[in-house]
Amino acid sequence: MIGLLKQLITRIRSVFRTGPEPSATEPEPAFTPGIPVDEADSTPERVGGSSFVVTTHSRQTFEKVGRVYMDNGDLVIRSDRDSRGFFMGDEDLDLALTGGVGSVRLLETAELIGTARLSTSGRALNMRIDEQLHTVPLRSLTPVITGCNRKGPLFIPAEDLAPDQSG
Repeated sequence: MIGLLKQLITRIRSVFRTGPEPSATEPEPAFTPGIPVDEADSTPERVGGSSFVVTTHSRQTFEKVGRVYMDNGDLVIRSDRDSRGFFMGDEDLDLALTGGVGSVRLLETAELIGTARLSTSGRALNMRIDEQLHTVPLRSLTPVITGCNRKGPLFIPAEDLAPDQSG
């Protein structure tokens, strides 16, 4: 498919150029993604003679552990793993969503307990509460903030849920 596209582009260029048609170059080697594959968690398979490998992961990378909702302009964070409850004030939420660092506070005492910021990809709000990473995808958080949805999911990395292997 890529070869056909290259030939088409070469022909189009030759129509617009006044010089000779460019010479054919050697075909590029097949591209294989260099993504490390954990053999225990995934099953690689070739798709229809293609040089691409499709890897199906059996384990989720995040687990749902709670929910977030708006209450009087504050984002309330409830986790099934921590009964204390947390919140982000509207100023802190605005700061975190615009690229800064917002504060996460305890619901009862308003004591500073963590920080929140956008993820590196900009597709989630990451909150570090007591050195534990919590995350909410923006596609779920935005409808909560705008009032379209009443609540959204709260996730933590799945490896943090695994039992302690040291005994």
